[in-house]
Amino acid sequence: MTTDESNGSSIFCLAPNPSLQITIQFDQILVGEVNRGIWQTNAIGGKGQNLATAIKQYYGNADRVTLLQILGGSIGNQIQAMEDDEGFKCITVRTALSTRTSTTCLDARTGEMTEMVGVSGAIDESTEREYEQRAIEILQKQPPRALALCGTFPPGLHASTMANIVKARVAEKTLVFVDAIKDIQPVLATGCIDILKINSIEMANILATVDKTYQDLQPCDIDLAKAASTVGTIFNINTVAVTDGPSMAYLADKTQGVCYGFTIPDLLKQYTYFVGDTKQSEKIQEKESRLLNPLGAGDTCSAIMLSLLLEDMSAVEAFAQGLAAASASCLKATTNSNFDCNVMQRIREQIFITEH
Repeated sequence: MTTDESNGSSIFCLAPNPSLQITIQFDQILVGEVNRGIWQTNAIGGKGQNLATAIKQYYGNADRVTLLQILGGSIGNQIQAMEDDEGFKCITVRTALSTRTSTTCLDARTGEMTEMVGVSGAIDESTEREYEQRAIEILQKQPPRALALCGTFPPGLHASTMANIVKARVAEKTLVFVDAIKDIQPVLATGCIDILKINSIEMANILATVDKTYQDLQPCDIDLAKAASTVGTIFNINTVAVTDGPSMAYLADKTQGVCYGFTIPDLLKQYTYFVGDTKQSEKIQEKESRLLNPLGAGDTCSAIMLSLLLEDMSAVEAFAQGLAAASASCLKATTNSNFDCNVMQRIREQIFITEH
């Protein structure tokens, strides 16, 4: 639903770059040929919007989150209508240029995912100014329990503006959770971030900006446990969580001076156990396919982790639950950030935590 205020939501999410998410599955994708899909879904996209989708999936509604977004054109109108249908609480700043589309192509033969992101129109100064003013007004007049910054910024919305918003939180009263990376240095430099949750590629990019020795390194060349602790120390972030696809994830707790590793089970090998003995699982095992749809998995992890932190769960367990939800969402070939809570709990039982 469209709203002008956060309406008491516990999470206020800066979600400036939504998209119309089109997901198409093909039996086989042939480059240079006409490829006809076997099924297609149209859904709400964008990292903040995925966060709201995952929260609704887990709790049955998305009442605990309010999105501050920028929409424009006919695509923006379509997204707004879809959000209204989902019952999302949204504060929308309008722009003259059309909102982007994102198209995900899934190849059933190889299990590979190809993501094609459309062009985001550059917003003007007045739109940027309105976005900043509305965010700061909510933070100061109706302080939420958490401020979440999710995703990239559309052209014309500067990282310095997002940093101004983060700094405007009522001191110590609002938890700041960041799941974004592009041009994020001004936000990191505020020293206001409580929790940073990123993936291994994003971690490598952050380290490359502060230490030249990392500039030519790939994520596989980096000790992620050490990196998480390093980033926490440099930017004064109490909790840094980093994911690496199906490989081990890490969470560095600066206050305790310890880092934890999270071993994620092989979802394909245990597919029947997690999902059940169905025709779909038989088909997947016969084809030795990869995971169906990892799109939105990171956003799902953020949504569940942050929500459970606000229920006073420890950061370690909240991250483990988030990883389980993210893994469960990979096993759904439908819209992004869609998962089965029962599957999530079965996966959680198989996630093992060690101290590093």
